[in-house]
Amino acid sequence: MKKLLLPLLLSLSVISFAQTDTTAFPTFEDVDSKPVKRYATNKVLYSTPNRFISVGYEYQAAHDIVSDQFLLRDQRIKGASGPRIAVSAPVISRTKGILNLNAFYWRTAYQTPGNPTHPFLQSLEGRGLHSAGIGATLFKPLNEKNFLIIQANADANVLADKGTSFTSQAITYSATAVYGWKRSDSLMWGLGVARTYRLGRLIYVPVLLYNRTFNDRWGLEVLLPARAAVRRNFNPKTLAALGFELEGNQYAWVRPPAIGGSTSEVVQFLQRGEIKPRLNFERNLFGFWWLAVQAGARVNGRFVVVDRYDGDEKQELITTRLGTPFYFNISLNLVSL
Repeated sequence: MKKLLLPLLLSLSVISFAQTDTTAFPTFEDVDSKPVKRYATNKVLYSTPNRFISVGYEYQAAHDIVSDQFLLRDQRIKGASGPRIAVSAPVISRTKGILNLNAFYWRTAYQTPGNPTHPFLQSLEGRGLHSAGIGATLFKPLNEKNFLIIQANADANVLADKGTSFTSQAITYSATAVYGWKRSDSLMWGLGVARTYRLGRLIYVPVLLYNRTFNDRWGLEVLLPARAAVRRNFNPKTLAALGFELEGNQYAWVRPPAIGGSTSEVVQFLQRGEIKPRLNFERNLFGFWWLAVQAGARVNGRFVVVDRYDGDEKQELITTRLGTPFYFNISLNLVSL
């Protein structure tokens, strides 16, 4: 009898547990019957890969720089070049949202004719333009069809002579906010507003986002007014894009105190903006490493010096007219497809 009692108790306990378990946990039928909420993704099919790490170099060919303020009005820049390094790291990557942190460093060094006499040309020749910045981009899907994109950046931009110190007035702040619609895996578009220095001077502008893939060969990638391009996919590892981009920012021109004059440094501001019509070619090398080659023209939008932060035409001290040189950019990129 004792030998039968133990198995009987074990059987009753298993049955009891099984009955309790069916009420505590949902069945497979219950799980399948609940709707799964879906969210919009941040890309369209066959679009240009996102860059996690980019190490590049840009060169602008010789061009004229003319100003009524120079002792010799016609000057010639032999070339302008420098490195361009950028990093973008996803710190949150989920279906409910993607948050990327990014950082970059650019330098543009100018080669002017030997021993320029004007202080502005001397600074361009001696130190060049330096830009470094940090920022964040949030892609927040609201549901399967709607999304938000919020981007913010803080950049430090300097045209500094030797021996001068850094100033907080070198920092500029930019931001963009877009509300969008993801119609399908081949179409997403949105409307928003941006605070930007892309043409060298602070402006607030409306923004149009329009990314469209027509088929496995052709597509559009548009974020007006900043950039736009027609994309051609040759195969999954090769693509080209023809379009344009606006670039620029405001640079603090920090100069040492004048001899026999004020003991404080002089801070003025170079407002630089460029329009770049260009052809971009990208090719997979191995794994997630891609090579990008870009070539086009650098069209001057603004290259003036003002005497106060966010100055306008009334504060212009030096106005210049730049020629339109050929330029090219080459970079090695670690991407996300």
